[in-house]
Amino acid sequence: MLALTGEVLVDLVLEEGAPLRFTGVLGGSVLNTATTLARLGFPACFLSEVGDDWVSAWSEREMARRGLKVWLQRHKAPMPLALVRPDEAGNARYSFHRPFQAPFRPEGGLLKGVRAFHFGSLFALEARMAEGVEALLQEALEEGALVSYDPNLRQDPTETERSLIAGYLTRTDLLKLSLEDAKLLFPENPIEGVKRLPIPLKVLTLGPEGAVAFHGEKEVRLPAEKVQVVDTVGAGDAFTAGLLALLLKWGYGRENLKALSLKELKRALQGAVALSALACTVRGAYLPEEGLRAWKARFLRD
Repeated sequence: MLALTGEVLVDLVLEEGAPLRFTGVLGGSVLNTATTLARLGFPACFLSEVGDDWVSAWSEREMARRGLKVWLQRHKAPMPLALVRPDEAGNARYSFHRPFQAPFRPEGGLLKGVRAFHFGSLFALEARMAEGVEALLQEALEEGALVSYDPNLRQDPTETERSLIAGYLTRTDLLKLSLEDAKLLFPENPIEGVKRLPIPLKVLTLGPEGAVAFHGEKEVRLPAEKVQVVDTVGAGDAFTAGLLALLLKWGYGRENLKALSLKELKRALQGAVALSALACTVRGAYLPEEGLRAWKARFLRD
């Protein structure tokens, strides 16, 4: 089983600007990754929180439709929203509306037998989330799970947030960042800063330039796949799902990740890049079924 924790948002993607007209889809960085893993056939348990309004109820039904096993803390508040405005190149700008105030307190024992634990985004940096995320991280480590982390930063982190990130990095096996993340964390030399981190596998997405991975002394860089970009919403989340899917399919975990071969590293990066490109061909983060089947046949041999 995989366990993932992150925010649930309803993404309202701007379709017209005068008057404002939006298309609503279920979103949240880690939820997008969990959804793709579940659709690829991996048993995924998603741990998060929802409100008590009709939008929250719709969100729960949608998570069930996607095949996710969930544990949800319920707040006496409306559902969080993210207003999304894609630019002409398909890159998204966000306006977040996050009403929850109470601390996130997951139950103990939720990660029994888990093989991998993925977390990240703003969810892991909010003060009210810190204790709950830390409890899940410790439980995952006690289970011997592979720990995967994606900071998915939206702005320059505060000193408190940097301290949280530093603590997460000391216990991470797989770190996925965007180039924008790396520039915020290591402004003087982003790529070299990531490369120097004492983490078994670091992967950096470079937008239209592709991606680069660092594994011990091994370094692999691949170009992006050329597609007609509709928008880039969820592209990084799909990348993470592809990377995790292949590593887990091949039997890699916390105890043996260092044994990943150069050939496997290249193949994993290729698969992640391809799934990320697929996400760019549609509006929003929900991958097209036909493209997902083709990716499975190409990379998972299903």
